[in-house]
Amino acid sequence: MLGVGQQHTGSEHGVTSPSSSMLLARGQSSALPRLSTTMPGTAAGDSNANNKQADAYITELLSYSLDRLRKEPELLLEERQQVERSMQSSALGHYHAFIDSANCLSVVQRQLSNACEGLAGLSQSVPDLAGAFESFSKDAAHVMAQHNANKQLLAQQATVLELLDAPQLMDTCVRNGIYDEALDLHAFIMRVALLHPDLPLVKLLAAQAQAVSQAMLGQLLQRLRTNIQLPECLRAVGYLRRMASFPEGELRLHFLRCREEWLAQLISELDSSDSYEYVKHLTDVHRLHLFDIVMQYRAIFFDGSSQDSKASAGNTLEGCVLFTWVQHRVSHYIAALQQHLPGIEEGTQLASALEHATYCCSSLSRVGLDFSCLLAPLFQLCALRLFGAKLALAVDAFHQRLDSHKWVVMPAPLLGKAAGAAGAADGSEQQQQGSVGAGTGDDLAPPYTLMEHVPLAVFTNGVLSALNELRHCALLPLQRPAGTLLQGSLEQVASSMVHYRHTRSLATTEQALFAAASRALSDVVVPYLAGCFAAVFPGGSSLLSAVAVTAVLKDAAVLSN
Repeated sequence: MLGVGQQHTGSEHGVTSPSSSMLLARGQSSALPRLSTTMPGTAAGDSNANNKQADAYITELLSYSLDRLRKEPELLLEERQQVERSMQSSALGHYHAFIDSANCLSVVQRQLSNACEGLAGLSQSVPDLAGAFESFSKDAAHVMAQHNANKQLLAQQATVLELLDAPQLMDTCVRNGIYDEALDLHAFIMRVALLHPDLPLVKLLAAQAQAVSQAMLGQLLQRLRTNIQLPECLRAVGYLRRMASFPEGELRLHFLRCREEWLAQLISELDSSDSYEYVKHLTDVHRLHLFDIVMQYRAIFFDGSSQDSKASAGNTLEGCVLFTWVQHRVSHYIAALQQHLPGIEEGTQLASALEHATYCCSSLSRVGLDFSCLLAPLFQLCALRLFGAKLALAVDAFHQRLDSHKWVVMPAPLLGKAAGAAGAADGSEQQQQGSVGAGTGDDLAPPYTLMEHVPLAVFTNGVLSALNELRHCALLPLQRPAGTLLQGSLEQVASSMVHYRHTRSLATTEQALFAAASRALSDVVVPYLAGCFAAVFPGGSSLLSAVAVTAVLKDAAVLSN
């Protein structure tokens, strides 16, 4: 102890004896092994290592001198005290580490207890985990199967994409009118559907292809409802035959139905406000398009090379279908004529309409559709109605002029003026007279003596106007009924004069003038109108009788006065 203290004191003053420094160094070097052997942490080392350290320390002690051995306990004690002080200073300087270590120990203990509890729960969940593993294995097998299928699909991706794009490509072809490629794609999809009828994807593709096919069918039928020529009709019907949507007989019916709809649409667009223009354009539509439709039908469906009995029977059926449709179309045309011909009030327009209709019949006769025999009765009736209406206007004009006429003698220089006044009352006297007499010269010029009897002149002008309207459409079957109407008009005029004579009180001079007018009716007007009627209908003058008119006047004692 004294040596240690002296050493410590000497070191404090900076003076250390050599012997004491060597002893301290030796003591420290000898104490370190001993300290390491006495530390609790190092006691857990290997026993062989401890034995070797002990042997080394004993060997070292044997090499010491006696004085050194005597000081060994003190050095060991001093070393112990120094270690304890170092431990205390370390404990004081690092006390928070010990606290943290204690806290860590408590936390570790709690976590170990929780881990033990979790391990107990895990041991209980192991059966469920095993079942979950089995289920996962099954799901994994299913996923692997799907993966393999997807892998195979990926390998065939280009082919599948082409197959999936087929309906869309077909729709694009249909929209652009490329029907050949669209039909090829449809045939390809249907062939795939036959090879793989159970695949949902193939069923979906087949359904889409059928939908596009229906759209193409509608487009082709709509194209037949437009103004297309024979080559386009051949292509459209060829596509319809490739689609096999209709049997052959039903395809013919659809063709005629579509063309009928188009023709009916053209007719419905005509302006029916003017009967003459409507009849003319209606006739032109039938002349042009009915001929084209019949030629298209025969070129597409008729097969003249078939000679067997079945082919002949088929051609007969085809002809019946075409004949039925043509009969239906002609009947509609005749009905339209019956409706609109009465609206034509001029003979020139009626003659023009007849000329258009006749030309239509001659054009359609090239395909065996001559229906001119159906036109004559219609135009005859219309012309006769027009002639009768004009005669009725002439009789009415005569009545009006007769009621307002003054029975006075007209001077010779005033006869021309009177004739002009009578012509102005009718509207176009000289024009009408010139029209009737245009073909025969001056023989049919109105008698100059009629200028003395203005009512008869007005009536004559009205009859000439009616004959001018009739001469444009003077069909031979109209000769007798037209003569009957004219004869009836003359008799009506005679009856009107008889009625006028019995209902009016006339002076002597007036009676003489009235008697002269009555003689002029039977002697001048009737023969002159008979000649004009013969100019319209050659040989028709025999249908007019002056005897009947004279008989009416004599029965009423008009001519006796």
